[in-house]
Amino acid sequence: MTSQLKEIDYLKTWALFFLCATIGGFVVGAVVGGILGGALGAVGASARTIQLLCGGAGFIASLPVSYLCFRFAVSRFLVPKITGQTPQSGADVFKQAA
Repeated sequence: MTSQLKEIDYLKTWALFFLCATIGGFVVGAVVGGILGGALGAVGASARTIQLLCGGAGFIASLPVSYLCFRFAVSRFLVPKITGQTPQSGADVFKQAA
């Protein structure tokens, strides 16, 4: 028998997703943007061009991080309540995603 989902279950899932995606996306976006910005600066691109290209590249690079964080949060907090299973470890979730 599965238990009923409560609002706190959704809130915990969203909070974990939000924190992981924000921090992870920031780190990945900053690394990609920094590398691309350095390369563009070395070839003499204008500051405005560097800002636009690095911002877009950082955003695109952070999308997979957001997806993986969403998948982890949902499988950790919501799926076990719906299916009645025990929660998987984070390593198991990422193995399944690959």
